[in-house]
Amino acid sequence: MQMIRMVKTVQFGELIGVGNTADVFDIGNHKAAKLFHLGYPESAMLTELHNSQLMNHLDIPIAKSYEAFVYEGRNGIIYDKIEGQSLLEVLFETYDIEKYTKVLANIHKRIVSAHLPDAIDCKAILEKNIKNAEDLNIECQSKLLEILADLPDGDNLCHGDFHFGNLLVGKQGTYIIDFMNVCKGNKNYDIARTLCLIEMTPVPENTPNKQEIVKMKKQSADIYLREMGVSRDFLTDWLTVTVAARLSELSHDQSIEKNNILEYLSLQGL
Repeated sequence: MQMIRMVKTVQFGELIGVGNTADVFDIGNHKAAKLFHLGYPESAMLTELHNSQLMNHLDIPIAKSYEAFVYEGRNGIIYDKIEGQSLLEVLFETYDIEKYTKVLANIHKRIVSAHLPDAIDCKAILEKNIKNAEDLNIECQSKLLEILADLPDGDNLCHGDFHFGNLLVGKQGTYIIDFMNVCKGNKNYDIARTLCLIEMTPVPENTPNKQEIVKMKKQSADIYLREMGVSRDFLTDWLTVTVAARLSELSHDQSIEKNNILEYLSLQGL
């Protein structure tokens, strides 16, 4: 089991990133501390550390992880520091959808060509999340679990949350971050998951140029599928179980995305 180092004094430098679950600080020596919010489960932090360390030895561009620590009651992980912007920020600065969606797809092809036999299976995650989705009735859950059972297994590396925001573009290249959802399985699960995150997540109503961004998302999804060499029809079953499982991740105030997913499932006869 990974040991957690208790840190009493540490030189936290500049705050270089703020996320939904953690803050990221420069701590010197080309390292960064991902400091999770107070109350963030230790088990979830250790899962991320375990997943990231499984990936440390693969031939893919990641911020290498080192150790877990606790600072003033907050759990954290030490990573290599990567200086740069997210690929999402670069995309919105340039509006070069073709170029940066190809970057996304090319890195994703490297991810799913790797193998990670010691990771948790994506089908186990999907099954658990479908069963925990309160918006699905028992009959719908049963049909979804039947579809899931018929899908092929595999031990390909699946990131589980691969999108423009989880790539950092630095001086030395583009790096993958956020390893909380890493698993193994058929590569088409991870492709379907990324398609869902690109195309089916809603744009907030008060967003400037909302319609332009919606159009960009559709264009990006089309380019992504072309570059990955798959079609929406080919991914139908994987996409169906993946979006259904996503319902368990969404809060009550994410009703627009929930309704989008339920509408999609209805079109699939569920």
